[in-house]
Amino acid sequence: MTDNKNKIEQQVHDKVGAFNKRRTGIAIPAGILLTILFLWPVASFESFPTRLALLCCILFLFCSLAFVLPGKSALVSFVITTTILASLILYKQRDLKVFLILFMINLGSLFISYITVNDFTDSAYGEFETINRLKKEATTDSLTQLLNRNGLEQTLETAWALSKRDKKNVGFLLIDIDYFKSYNDTFGHLKGDNILKQVADSVKTCFKRETDIISRFGGEEFLIFLSDVDDDHMVELAKLLSATITDLEIKATADNNPCDFLSVSIGVASGVPQPHDLLTDFYIRVDEALYHAKKSGRNCISYKGTIIKNRIRQSPDNTANSVCTLGV
Repeated sequence: MTDNKNKIEQQVHDKVGAFNKRRTGIAIPAGILLTILFLWPVASFESFPTRLALLCCILFLFCSLAFVLPGKSALVSFVITTTILASLILYKQRDLKVFLILFMINLGSLFISYITVNDFTDSAYGEFETINRLKKEATTDSLTQLLNRNGLEQTLETAWALSKRDKKNVGFLLIDIDYFKSYNDTFGHLKGDNILKQVADSVKTCFKRETDIISRFGGEEFLIFLSDVDDDHMVELAKLLSATITDLEIKATADNNPCDFLSVSIGVASGVPQPHDLLTDFYIRVDEALYHAKKSGRNCISYKGTIIKNRIRQSPDNTANSVCTLGV
């Protein structure tokens, strides 16, 4: 949340700078013209100090109307202009009324500047907040808060290019919730949605690196992209995820499920991407690995043609028949 707020504040700051930059082309000639009108010819007027003080006030008012002056800039301008005004008035011992009139102009300019910057920044902040929210909604799955397919493709594009350039080993894990349809059929879609969120949270718990890219790939499928990781560690992470989801102890609903609790099937594909390799090539490989895992009885991991069975967790009523088969 803080990072998003800082990002929006920076965007607003950049927009203020861009707005003021566009106004400079008009403001500079106008400022020069005002200066000439107020000070020319200098020698023929004994009231030059008063004219100079009035010019400073008018320029401050003009800048308040033409630019968006942040609070600090407006306050500094007010202090400088008022100091010049006081010095010139006191130096020539002018009437106090002149000082008060010009001071009120400065005060009005400061107020205008304050109102302008608040209106501008509030409008810009709301605009960028809406844009960022829409961008997030376009790339994020609303249920699990993971990347959706669109967000995955956008994020992977850069990560894939870097992995190719640096010749780093990458891995894809495709996770499918076993017999998920039975949960929706038995408990309804709200319960099914809650299970999806719990599985998504488990995935986020197991894959914590900033470079780990996690997405909801389909209805009950999740895709994880890992960069710069060796194969053994990748398989260990897949085992950890499988065990973590089983440890949720969500009661299985399918009659043909050998495990009493919710389980997942995982396909794993890895390798160092070559210049001619495409993302779709790895998608196909990991999809084939997942199909292999599901065909091999589910609740297992398929990696390079090898099936790694996960432990079969059973409820206390079936402890006599419990089996632990985590291994190849």
